[in-house]
Amino acid sequence: MEQVMSKYLLYSNIFIYHLCDDPKIHYFFSKLSPVTDQLFYSFISSIELLGYSDLTYQEREKIDLLLNGFKKVGMNNDVEEIVIEIRKNKHLKIPDAIIAASAIYKKSILVTRNEKDFKDIPNLKVLNPFSE
Repeated sequence: MEQVMSKYLLYSNIFIYHLCDDPKIHYFFSKLSPVTDQLFYSFISSIELLGYSDLTYQEREKIDLLLNGFKKVGMNNDVEEIVIEIRKNKHLKIPDAIIAASAIYKKSILVTRNEKDFKDIPNLKVLNPFSE
């Protein structure tokens, strides 16, 4: 029997909760499988996670190790066009629009605690692991 593959793009806050040992996020991560799931993050998340001036070498290594289990989605013409459409219809900050567009581009579910900002964006599926 073939397993159905799920595709998830994780928002920056989910990585932060995981790094802070939040039990709900640890449970969510325990259900993910790099074998049967495609796991993504936006380049925006790496900027947000790694862009702190007070980040220690050990924290940087921990973040890098975590992100290595995911595929990074960069900016390209397709993502750019989706961002433009999102911004035309919804007043979303550019980084959030890029993350949403990346999830749409990869046909993946956006995993975030921040559901309200991503509400009513066409073709975007959102999962809040804190609501499960």
